[in-house]
Amino acid sequence: MKVIFYSALLTGIVMFYSCKQKPSQSLEEIARRAARPEAIIVKTVKAERTTFYNELISNGKIFSSKKAVIPFRVSGIIKELYIRNGQRVSEGELLAVIEDFDYRVQLQRARQNLEKAEINFRDDILTNFSANDTTGLPASKIKISRIRSGLDDALTALAQAEYNYNSTRITAPVSGVVSGMEARQWNPSQNFKNLCTIADDRIMDVEFPVTESEYLMLRVGMPVSIIPFVNDSLKINGTITQINPQVDENGMVKVTASFANKARLIDGMNVRVLIRRPVPDRIVVPKEALVRRQGRDVIFVRQDSFAIWKYVTVEAENSTSLSISEGIEPGDLVIISGNINLAHETVVREQ
Repeated sequence: MKVIFYSALLTGIVMFYSCKQKPSQSLEEIARRAARPEAIIVKTVKAERTTFYNELISNGKIFSSKKAVIPFRVSGIIKELYIRNGQRVSEGELLAVIEDFDYRVQLQRARQNLEKAEINFRDDILTNFSANDTTGLPASKIKISRIRSGLDDALTALAQAEYNYNSTRITAPVSGVVSGMEARQWNPSQNFKNLCTIADDRIMDVEFPVTESEYLMLRVGMPVSIIPFVNDSLKINGTITQINPQVDENGMVKVTASFANKARLIDGMNVRVLIRRPVPDRIVVPKEALVRRQGRDVIFVRQDSFAIWKYVTVEAENSTSLSISEGIEPGDLVIISGNINLAHETVVREQ
């Protein structure tokens, strides 16, 4: 029993002193942490003098730079249709055929009338001028014989008949994509305004307005970026080709740019147009570097292990960058991540 009593007493003494030491150790740990605060993880970039791009953003509409409306030049039943909307065709490809019986007969009759007129012409110069051909005849006499014989009328009628007959076979004047086709086989062609439209979508144009003040910064040949509303992650490069030097009733100037259509954009699509004008020799930093403190623009820079608060003057900004005219110098390590809750001389560590 004595052994058990002394063992329990010894255990109690050990536990008592252990509990007494823990609070002192916790206070020491807290003091140590307070003296050496945990660093905030940040990411930096080096401020550099480089080219800054002023940006102008406008909304525009795409259209094909090379487009052909294909009409029905003659009336008749649409006998054959070889196309459909969205189909790509090549220049000279047969699109449709109009029933040609009437036009074929008219062509044959015109050829026959021309033969008769030629005979009448030869008879006229023989009868009236005693000549077997026009050699040596004055131009005035030849003209009289052509009119009297009906030769000129016959030639004109033949040209018209040939044109009408050839127009029964409709071919593509340009290569491109078929759109706007409403015509139906075995229906009269006169029931439809046109056969279709063919748009060459390899090179397309975008037309967009700018204000009078923005007009002054634009030049033909300047690069632009075209961003479709349907896919704002897509950016297509283009070039300004036309600037209409006229202000419309809304105070806008119309600008046209061309681009290679590698993204299957279609005629009439709405897009956003981004124009970038280079301004050289500027201190440029990412927009993420800027924070507001006490109603002023501030950028934190890392000096050793501290974040240093610097007031800055923002000269210009675009969608991704800032041009800084005062407050920081080239080579400063500008903090662009983890800077939301920083204060002056906060301890930081590079990510």
